[in-house]
Amino acid sequence: MRVVGRPLDAATWSLVTQCPLVRLESGSRKPGRLGEGAVKIYRHCVLFAGLSLAVSAAAAQAAKVNSVLDMPEFVHDWQISKQFTLEVANAMPADLYSFKPNPEEMTFGEQMIHIAGSNVFRFHQITGIEPPFQFDPGKAMPSDKATAVKLLEQSYDYVLDVLPKITPENLQRTWHIPSWKGRSDPDGRAMIINMFAHTAHHRAQCEVYMRAKGIKPPDYSF
Repeated sequence: MRVVGRPLDAATWSLVTQCPLVRLESGSRKPGRLGEGAVKIYRHCVLFAGLSLAVSAAAAQAAKVNSVLDMPEFVHDWQISKQFTLEVANAMPADLYSFKPNPEEMTFGEQMIHIAGSNVFRFHQITGIEPPFQFDPGKAMPSDKATAVKLLEQSYDYVLDVLPKITPENLQRTWHIPSWKGRSDPDGRAMIINMFAHTAHHRAQCEVYMRAKGIKPPDYSF
């Protein structure tokens, strides 16, 4: 079996002759032989098939990327984050809530208040749903242990309540936030992802504070 002088095995010959255009061009030629026209058509068929597979693979990959998390999974992640953050907050003795490793940083208590307040502030901004307390990033709040733990609980309960209520319009709307380097005009989708990362960032700082005081943080949970 040959395609213009190049031998074809039985399996390849069977595949080639399945193409209707090849069969039409080949006409009554003997089995195992293809004319120049049929060869050209066959090559185009192979090219088209290859492109189709590439497009299908790209579409499948895009579908996977677009469905990394659905809302119930994301809510579950926030539930785990709530449990873990409260474990960290409760593991630090009350008398060390005023501790900070250097003057430029927030105290442990201020870090926890910052987590709670920022989540309430941003999710209220995204959804417009009334939060359990008001938070002004420019104003100091009490940062003792009892207050911090209470506000953390309220903030997480608020986030877990509003997450399933977020609409496509909420996700598509954009805000201008100059302090967000690299993404100063995020949409709602970018904002909720960033707030999850923001919480982890400041919680990790608090764990370093604990280590500085010889306290083992709770085991990492995700």
